[in-house]
Amino acid sequence: MKKLHSFQHYFKLLLSTYKLFFKAAPIIATFVALLAPIQAIASVVAINAGQNVINEVTAHKQFWTSIGIWIIATALTQLLPPLATSTQGILTDKLTGFINVSLMKKSKDLQSLSIFDNNAYFDDLQLLKEGASWRPVNLIVFGVAIIQSALTLIFMLSLLAKYNLWIALLLLLVMVPQSLSYYQIQQQAFETMVTRSKNARKLDYLSSLLLDRKDAKEVRLFNMFPAVINRYIELFKDTRKNVDQVRMKQMYVSSFFLGLVVIVSGYGFFWFASSVSRGLISAGALLMFISVIASVSSSLATLVEDSSLLYDSLLWVEKYNRFEKYHDNFQNGTQKIGDSIKQIKLSHVSFTYPFSNEEVLHDINFSISRGEKIAIVSENGSGKSTLIKLLMRFYDPSKGEIDLNGSDLKDYDIKNYRDNLSATFQDYSKFKLSLFENVSVFRRGNNDKVKSALNNAGLESLLKDKDIDLNTILSKEFAHGIELSGGQWQKIALARDIYSNAQVEFLDEPTAAIDAKSENEIYKHFLTKNKGKTIVFVTHRLSAVKYADKILFL
Repeated sequence: MKKLHSFQHYFKLLLSTYKLFFKAAPIIATFVALLAPIQAIASVVAINAGQNVINEVTAHKQFWTSIGIWIIATALTQLLPPLATSTQGILTDKLTGFINVSLMKKSKDLQSLSIFDNNAYFDDLQLLKEGASWRPVNLIVFGVAIIQSALTLIFMLSLLAKYNLWIALLLLLVMVPQSLSYYQIQQQAFETMVTRSKNARKLDYLSSLLLDRKDAKEVRLFNMFPAVINRYIELFKDTRKNVDQVRMKQMYVSSFFLGLVVIVSGYGFFWFASSVSRGLISAGALLMFISVIASVSSSLATLVEDSSLLYDSLLWVEKYNRFEKYHDNFQNGTQKIGDSIKQIKLSHVSFTYPFSNEEVLHDINFSISRGEKIAIVSENGSGKSTLIKLLMRFYDPSKGEIDLNGSDLKDYDIKNYRDNLSATFQDYSKFKLSLFENVSVFRRGNNDKVKSALNNAGLESLLKDKDIDLNTILSKEFAHGIELSGGQWQKIALARDIYSNAQVEFLDEPTAAIDAKSENEIYKHFLTKNKGKTIVFVTHRLSAVKYADKILFL
């Protein structure tokens, strides 16, 4: 029953994969779907025509029609595979684009950050991200191949059944358990790796630790190579400890059933040869049997191998389907803000991160009025950054309520609310995009506005560099790109904030990597030159607190 359920699950995933093909490119997918049975039929027609030629020659009958059919069918068996490969390539491109765009659109729909706190979905997300560029190739190549192989098997066994039903059934009976055993072994081998995806991520991290640029200095300074390599080897052995056992089992089981196939094939050859010698069937039937056995063996090997290879990609599709159905239960209202954000009020707000039992914020009560400058100060780890995330509605409070202009924040449209916010985060993003795009983040604007934001963020020297313009890519991973210092990156993040010119700005320790002089200028710009704006800032510097209208101690 368990095996039956596994195969039902397999074919259910296979069906959902084919549906995905048609969803991504209906016309091309239809063409690919038609080519598979046509190729299978062409092979059968060629064998049948060859049989007829032999029969007609031995009977001294006219054989030109059969030869013509054989030539056409054989030509199709040679011409169709390149056409099918090219068409599958087009479908692969379309499917890859479709999957990547759908993943990005799904990410857009998830307004909360809670998915990144869910280990199961985060692991799925990592697998999806890593496989989105190459899994579609496997899905199409193997998915189409098993259809063609299965049809070829059915058609070839039907030819045999016309002469001896029992031989056809015996061949089928030994093929089925071979396919089942091979599939089951492949399933077990892959699931061993999938269920240990945490180890797989650790292995990837340990490898990148010694290979990536960002850690190169400290890795060499502290000679971390021996310890990291040893840890990688130990973890690799632990992750792969069952592989050899699975491979041996695969070899024994596969060899046993292949032996049965050989025995049945030998019996079939004897039966056809003896039947021809006794005049019970025509000589062409013997040629047909030899051709069918070769085709059946080839199709069976392809079917079993491709079904097994397809399995891990089907599991990937399962994760894709699950991610597409994922909902973060994040309420999105319809109310619009209107002219301005007049007040944000927190009443008895407490918060615990999803999948955690530790309360980060407890019974917070305060309000922010339009135009106020609010400083949030406390010891490290007391929830300052978490409070910023709640105010920007990346999470909802576990207890209590956040009101906006007298209404529950949940009643407001999230996008409309965030359109009125900007922020410089403590863990700001370093986009591998142009300088212009790093500041504008794809919002409307012009060069003068971007340059003004960069100047106000203290990056005048960067703009004066002759080798840098607004189109320069801020990453050496791309041609003609450059690397910025930590302080410069933080100023880029501040320029992004300045450029947005939002009603409410959140600054989460925005000057940690900036010198004291630049820091003072930045705080002056944000906190004294923006009198009409509401600004909430997290800081450890007492020099910045003097600019605040209110101070919140956590």
